[in-house]
Amino acid sequence: MKKRLLALGLVLVLVNIAILFLDDEGRVGRTNFINKWEQVTAQDVKETLSVPGELTSANEVPVYLDSESGSVSEMLVEPGDAVEEGADLFTYKVADYAKTYRELTASITSLDEQAAAVEQAISEAGESDMAAAFSEDVSVPETIDEPENEENTDQATEALQQATEEQTAQLQEQYRISLEKELAEKNAELAAAEEQLAGLEETGEYVTVTSPAAGTVEAINEPGNKPIITIKSRELVITGELAESERKQVQNAMTIEAKLKDGPALEGEITELAEQPVSDAGKESTYKFEASYLAEDDQADELLAGYHVDTDILLAYASQAPTVKPAQVEGDQVWRMANGQLFTTKVDIGAQNDNQAAITSGLETGAFLPANQGDYYQNEPFVTPWKPQQMNWSTWRDSFTSYEFLLGLLDH
Repeated sequence: MKKRLLALGLVLVLVNIAILFLDDEGRVGRTNFINKWEQVTAQDVKETLSVPGELTSANEVPVYLDSESGSVSEMLVEPGDAVEEGADLFTYKVADYAKTYRELTASITSLDEQAAAVEQAISEAGESDMAAAFSEDVSVPETIDEPENEENTDQATEALQQATEEQTAQLQEQYRISLEKELAEKNAELAAAEEQLAGLEETGEYVTVTSPAAGTVEAINEPGNKPIITIKSRELVITGELAESERKQVQNAMTIEAKLKDGPALEGEITELAEQPVSDAGKESTYKFEASYLAEDDQADELLAGYHVDTDILLAYASQAPTVKPAQVEGDQVWRMANGQLFTTKVDIGAQNDNQAAITSGLETGAFLPANQGDYYQNEPFVTPWKPQQMNWSTWRDSFTSYEFLLGLLDH
């Protein structure tokens, strides 16, 4: 009898295998065994592009002396000297006192008017009409997906309004900072011109030229077409190069974070992005970029031109979006578990990185997914290992009938 039962069992197994093997149309139901699953949670997702960068002087400041204006009587600095803004650079003997006096007086009047105009712009930067003007420059989606209910509509509208307000405030702050920087430059030029005029009035023939910026004297030349002195500014920026494929992803004003080895992390944004390649001879083109950053005074003291940094450019950002692992997405679909069934769901992917993929539509937080995705699943019922620690024992009687519970045990 045992041999007969064993033989019968073997025949039944072989028949089932044959039926499944020959079932090309999927008429025989399958059961998916899901050993491990995960729940979709809301997370912040950053998609970044990592490129090497270097700290360099923000600009080179030229100081000119026209040979017709006079001749250098004394050079007060040498190449490599560190100078502060307003430091004496050289003294020259004027060729024509009256002409130089008129030029300095006119320059002082013009700079005074320019500084006053910048001050007025700063005072108006926070006014409501100015804020409205900035809001017109804010980029918002032309269309949004139709929400499923009124509550989602309100949430989408509120989120869009908040994003618009944040971008407007950011633009206003950037504009204010640029104005304050311009005002400081105008005041420095004004102070230098006033000192030169005072020196001319005192000596009657000599003018002392001061440094328009803090930095390092890079070169000293003879008066003429070239600047007599070139100063590398102390203000630093981050520069680097992008490959052709990377250049397509990057835009001006994108946020960056630069990491300095054994130093501070620097946050800023892309300020310049080359439209012409550095080189394209026989290989992929490369394009230069420049980024500004903000640093505390104690941090700035640690930074020098030439330091190398790892720069992360923020390409996309999703705030508290339904998030899955990139490996859980096959093409534009994920396998989803719901109501005892396993089925594919089409999703749209937003920001993503090596560990996270933000879902913009097609999946909500709280959904259950198989931890390991694959095309070996079927759109059929699923069973999972019994995990009593994840059961809500107070409500399990309301969730399962005795019949369903017995079927589950049989499936396991």
